[in-house]
Amino acid sequence: MALFLSNDDVAALLPMKECIEVMEDLFQQEARGLVLNHRSRERQRWPGSNVTATLMGGTVLGSEAHGIRHSSVTLIYNTTTGKLDGVVEPGNISWIRTGASTGVAAKYMSKPTASVVGVIGTGRQAVTQVEALCAVRDISLMKIYSRSEDNRVKFADTMRERHGVEIVPVATAEEAVRGSDIVCAITNAPEPVFNGEWLEPGTHVIAAGINTWTKREVDEATIDRASLIVCDNVEQAKIECGELMYAAERGSFRWQQAHDLSEVVGGKVNGWPSDDAITLFESQGIGIEDVAACAYVLKKARERGIGIELPF
Repeated sequence: MALFLSNDDVAALLPMKECIEVMEDLFQQEARGLVLNHRSRERQRWPGSNVTATLMGGTVLGSEAHGIRHSSVTLIYNTTTGKLDGVVEPGNISWIRTGASTGVAAKYMSKPTASVVGVIGTGRQAVTQVEALCAVRDISLMKIYSRSEDNRVKFADTMRERHGVEIVPVATAEEAVRGSDIVCAITNAPEPVFNGEWLEPGTHVIAAGINTWTKREVDEATIDRASLIVCDNVEQAKIECGELMYAAERGSFRWQQAHDLSEVVGGKVNGWPSDDAITLFESQGIGIEDVAACAYVLKKARERGIGIELPF
């Protein structure tokens, strides 16, 4: 029988370190040809309604899972039996796996000694970005910037207490970027939130806040200076990654320069080309990440007797 898991169930079953392992395994599977990203994110609005529905999905054969994610629910089918395996609320899955994908990228694309992080953005999504970076690197200092002084102070205080790391608010985006080994932009800003000329050689940049062609978090200078540009899925980035689409239209970037994260995790592409290389990870969020995370929590839920069995 299918199992229903709520957002609260997911939060209890999916700690960040485990989700990072799940995402790493997912991209290894993709490198071996065991993953199909069937549906890029599709947004639909019904006539006469203000509600926008989001659809995405994929198949992860190593996890025996095929999934379709809607804005309000994710359906997971078993690829061996063809039967519905679970119905999962998508909010916390999406929240945690977004951070975990950043963790995987940082593990492979930042220098192993990276210890200073600059974070731009203090919304809900920034919480799991901070958690993931603390999970994969030995962080000695994290600098937090947002336009609201109150927000950055509160966020830094909360994250410092939660992770036991020196996390401080800073007054400008430039302070967050300069001297950082990793720079993470996690905002919904329509225009770039920092100047790429501020980046030190050897910086790993994460752009994780935007998945629409109408907005850009990082500028052309960042893209131009990057020795390696990686997307969780290049084909989806071609229709959603505003900064790369903008640069491609202006001729300062070619899509042939970008690589899938699975190529890095699978060993086809060296994620850390040199000590001076600036690397860029463009995170859009893709359906197979939801499928892999859902399959994992469903298996764990059954082992622990968590969730509600459905009558079908």
